[in-house]
Formats: sequence, C-alpha cells, structure tokens
Amino acid sequence: MADPSEFSDVVEVRGVDIGGHQVLRLESSAVPNAIAAFLLYVRDTYGQRPHVYFEWIEDSPVEAAGRFLLFGEGDVPPLTREILRRAEPNRERRPVVHVGG
Repeated sequence: MADPSEFSDVVEVRGVDIGGHQVLRLESSAVPNAIAAFLLYVRDTYGQRPHVYFEWIEDSPVEAAGRFLLFGEGDVPPLTREILRRAEPNRERRPVVHVGG
C-alpha cells in the first residue's frame, strides 16, 4: 500500500517471481479499489472473468472495526467484492472473489 494521503489515479502493476509462481503486484493508496479496477480491466481486455484469491485476516471483528474507524483501513476481500458488485451488477460478468484460509 502506498501512502493513503497521496490520492492518485495511477495504479502501478509489476510482475514478480515468488517461489516459482508468477505473481502480479499492485501499488496504490486504495488497495481494494485498485484490485477491483485491475480485475475489471483484465476482464474487459481479455474477455474472461478473472478470479482473485484472498485469506481472511486474523483480527477480531472489533479490532477490524477499530482500524477502520481510526485509520480508514478495512478488510480487503469484502471491500473488493463490494466495489466489484457495485461496478458490475451482472453476476455473470463480475470478476470472482474467493476468500478462505
């Protein structure tokens, strides 16, 4: 995550190798928004519904709510899904968000 006080419409995407896996990393001040925008871009560019995989955070709901109220930080998976749901009402066209772990 970049500095959240620096508002920018630029999302930096780069590929890295992590343990033999090719991974795309994004840098943005608004992580859920950047992930959602990138997934919609991939869908529109390649005509396929992309999938994104997350793990749940280990914080309690109270801690997560406190972080949101104090620092504006939220749990990325549900926020990403909500942004995608609002941006693409058609479930058949919406990128798929998987959360587990």
